[in-house]
Amino acid sequence: MRQASNAYCDEVVKAGWAEETGGFASLADTLMHGRTEVAGAPGFYAARIGADSKAPALILARIITDSQSARVGLAGVTAEAESVLRSANAKASNRGDVMSFERALVRAQMAHRGFQEALDLVSVRADMDVKPIAAEIEAFAREIDSARTIADGLADRYVAEGAAGS
Repeated sequence: MRQASNAYCDEVVKAGWAEETGGFASLADTLMHGRTEVAGAPGFYAARIGADSKAPALILARIITDSQSARVGLAGVTAEAESVLRSANAKASNRGDVMSFERALVRAQMAHRGFQEALDLVSVRADMDVKPIAAEIEAFAREIDSARTIADGLADRYVAEGAAGS
């Protein structure tokens, strides 16, 4: 599970769906002081794909393809996490596994926000039906919610096993 989670995180960054974070200090700064982007400017993903300037049809195709890839990748990691959660082996996962899966979930949420923001930017310029793209992004959001449920179960299991062992 840890390898799959780490590979997903690497893929999210490599594909340019989300920016690589600078660790816990950067995350804490972002959480305490808000977004690091300039107000009103496109975020990382939207700027990278030119959501506010390039041909809308190309941008919409890119968003749906990226969202599908991110969703399918997360589904694979979630399936591994779910099999660990259902395992009767109490030592099937440890704190590191749980943290890796939660990190993958955070990266997925960052990518989702980027896809949604890019869609919002391009849809104001496009006289096109964006419902299929919006539906794909919503499907990704549902996959994230499913992964969040599994992450909560893994965390609860880890805490329960820790309490039983003490």
